[in-house]
Amino acid sequence: MWEPPPRLTVSEWAERYRILSSEASARAGMFRLSMAPYQRDPMDAVKDPAVQSITLMWASQTGKTECINNIVAYFICQDPSPILCIQPTLEMADTWSKDRLAPMIRDTPQLKNAVSNAKSRDSGNTLLHKRFLGGHITMAGANSPASLAARPIRVLLCDEIDRYPASAGAEGDPISLAERRTDTFPNAVIIKTSTPTIKDLSKVENEYNITDKCEWFVPCPKCNEFQILAWKNVIWEKDKPETAHIVCEHCKEKLDDNDRRQMISDGEWRATEPFKGKRGYRLNGLCSLFPAKKGFNDRLHQAAAGFLDAKKKGPEGLKTFINTFLAETWEELETTIDGHYLETRREAYVGDVPKGVLVLTVGVDIQADRIEAELVGWGLDEECWGIEYKIIYGDPSQPEIWRQLDKWLIGRYTTEDNRELPIASVCIDSGYLTKDVYDFVKPRQPRNVYAIKGVGGFGRPLVNRPSKSSVRGVRLFGIGTDTAKDVVYGRLRIEEEGYGYCHWPFTGGYHEDYFNQLTAEKCVIKTKAGIRHRKWLLKEGRRNEALDVRIYAMAAMVIINPNFKKIASKGELKPDAVTTPAARETPPEGSFRANTKRLKGSGSFVKSWRS
Repeated sequence: MWEPPPRLTVSEWAERYRILSSEASARAGMFRLSMAPYQRDPMDAVKDPAVQSITLMWASQTGKTECINNIVAYFICQDPSPILCIQPTLEMADTWSKDRLAPMIRDTPQLKNAVSNAKSRDSGNTLLHKRFLGGHITMAGANSPASLAARPIRVLLCDEIDRYPASAGAEGDPISLAERRTDTFPNAVIIKTSTPTIKDLSKVENEYNITDKCEWFVPCPKCNEFQILAWKNVIWEKDKPETAHIVCEHCKEKLDDNDRRQMISDGEWRATEPFKGKRGYRLNGLCSLFPAKKGFNDRLHQAAAGFLDAKKKGPEGLKTFINTFLAETWEELETTIDGHYLETRREAYVGDVPKGVLVLTVGVDIQADRIEAELVGWGLDEECWGIEYKIIYGDPSQPEIWRQLDKWLIGRYTTEDNRELPIASVCIDSGYLTKDVYDFVKPRQPRNVYAIKGVGGFGRPLVNRPSKSSVRGVRLFGIGTDTAKDVVYGRLRIEEEGYGYCHWPFTGGYHEDYFNQLTAEKCVIKTKAGIRHRKWLLKEGRRNEALDVRIYAMAAMVIINPNFKKIASKGELKPDAVTTPAARETPPEGSFRANTKRLKGSGSFVKSWRS
């Protein structure tokens, strides 16, 4: 005889039935809240009739995705309902379905029995839509208006909302579009999660600010006073992150990582604002109970070392640390940079190419009466050296100017320490005279000469996968220009040699006009249709070709993705031809690395760069 399922909370169901899959978790097996006790209350809040919506503003790797997974599993098995799970893009929705949902269904018997077999003719089970008795789950991308329309939804899960586009096509804010689909359900469940991004523009911070603002309070083992684990209270000896410890806000006692772990286990959520139907939870990386990575004594050591490494990377690195570890928004610095100041930083190189250079790349921009290009050298930690800024005057619709460019690109350069370097990769903008660019690039792709096209919008990878439907047989790489400008301007602010620092010589075309062009844009906040967004604008009366070609040269480096440490350890670099880009399938969180696949025909030179 059929019996209703036992009355369980989400957390009770998860601990009784949920199996963590090996490909989605470092600790495969039964789900246990002991590894993340702070997950209990947010998961159980979905069944509280007084709670209209839940917002999680959490650090990376603290388990917010597992909260979503458990909520999905619970509603499939315990309270069947129409469910919509939205990722920033359709591609990410596809990935979540394959890498998270599918293994969870396969390894958790209750889910496997509930969800129709995809191989059944009448299962109604596809990659982005799965049926079960009493409901269904649909995976959608915030960038696709079509996927946010149609059928009503009771359970709405919006993941990584700070990576959503400002508008889903012409339809408006994707979160608002999705929320309207819950209007027919008086008992609708709405969950929004994300690591935060930029102050005043962060969607998750805006959502969190209208909630009761719950924080994870933990008791000091010395004085038993409750407090938030705040970064300001993490202390270590200068240049010794392994000495990192916490100082209690109340008794000022020194607390080690074992104390921290006990405090988290004994912690509790406390609202810091009155509850008015919307519940919010903020959690930073200090609250994680997951083990430290290899090479670190404990999580405090790892956190302190991560902060010091972020500082070395300048604003770019600090922003990532603050967003992804501290779960705080980044307050943008003044985006304008003084070109004259950068000009004063020029140096006298010994030889044409300093000894720190390991790889050479070129960025090329096509204008109506000239070609502008920059040769850039890259070293350890992506420290870079401007080598030559070249302008070739002539009509780019005629072959002669392209012959001059090709002659320059096949040149070899001797470093200060007598290594001979070829140009490893070239990116040429195809936005103007597209056919001529394709005609030049096509036979030279074996030399890593690539056509590129700028793609606007913040949050995009610096380099996208090359287009599959290539025009005239040319691989076309999309360049996230807004992301690239963030990276370049962040590195221009770095004051100490090392990670990302930029060098320029007194010679090679690096004069006043170059630096004026390099700093010709500024980032501003605009409001359109009630939505605030960032936008890079060209300063009045300025040209920006130098900025563009620096971006293209950086993109050329990102596409081939050299292993600088391995190159440096060899002591010399053989000038074999490079034939293919090699880059990561998916960029790490907070990274601008290319979102490209390794292409066919990988040459030995590229292979020698890879670990």
